[in-house]
Amino acid sequence: MDTMTKRQRVMNLLEGKTVDRTPAGFWLHFPKEVHHGDKAVHAHLDFMKHTDTDILKVMNENLLYDGSARIDRLSAISKFRGFSRKDSIFRDQMDIIKKIADQAADEYPILSTIHGLIASTFHETGFAGNYTSMGYEIALFCRERPAEMRSVFENIAQTLMELVDCTLEAGADGIFYAALGGERNFFTDEEFAEMVFPYEKKIYDYIKSRTKFNILHICKTNIAFERYKDLEPAVVNWGIYGNNFSLTQGAELFKSSILLGGFPDRQGVLVSGTEEEIYEHTRAVLEEMKGKPFIVGSDCTLPTEVDYARIRSVVKAVEALEA
Repeated sequence: MDTMTKRQRVMNLLEGKTVDRTPAGFWLHFPKEVHHGDKAVHAHLDFMKHTDTDILKVMNENLLYDGSARIDRLSAISKFRGFSRKDSIFRDQMDIIKKIADQAADEYPILSTIHGLIASTFHETGFAGNYTSMGYEIALFCRERPAEMRSVFENIAQTLMELVDCTLEAGADGIFYAALGGERNFFTDEEFAEMVFPYEKKIYDYIKSRTKFNILHICKTNIAFERYKDLEPAVVNWGIYGNNFSLTQGAELFKSSILLGGFPDRQGVLVSGTEEEIYEHTRAVLEEMKGKPFIVGSDCTLPTEVDYARIRSVVKAVEALEA
């Protein structure tokens, strides 16, 4: 088979057509000094140039936060607000995506990162970066003030659907939806089904109506994966190593979805292994997913300081193994 472009390879996979090889998609948070403006554009383009991956995920450091609110108690729930294209955080993200898309010239597909319902709700509290220790407060708010939190979630759902529109208009081909809230230690199954899932599904159904290239990323550990299967994403990605939930198990649960993953993110073979070990790990992952639609990638964001040559080694390994 003739060699495909990155765009052809990914789009063919999404459409159930033959591909010349398994696509690769990795991402990471860039240093804080290049989170915004033209520096962010150059950081993303440089990443693609040196890793040779097939998909560019545009990171979203424009969190839904007004810069002043501190929502850490029930009496502060009224401080939650919505955002729109009138806000600078929307405009900055759209500008980054547009400039990247203009320079990418359709060489590869571009994903817009959308932080999901629970992540975006937590960002609004003003304590971003402390989710592991403080994320429980969103579940607590839901238990104590369910009617108010339904209103909050509806408002944030509308915000996120507008952000989907804005970033697709700016030039993104698809959406990478990063979901939180599936952890068993925060919401019970019943609470998730009643309070969270209706809004999560509303947002994700909207994403699917706007683009066939949608990736559901299920973040964190101790996840109840069954909570997400009815979203039926085109592509699904999760922490297989942190959750002890394998690609094979995921393929059984998300039967209609393409799987993305195979490598641990913050430690392990891609971070500290030799090139030979990276090659052998790639071989094992491709063997496990043989015959199934698949994108090789990692559990979540790689370390900011990871050597791009390591990511390129995975691409080279896939090329060699599937030549």
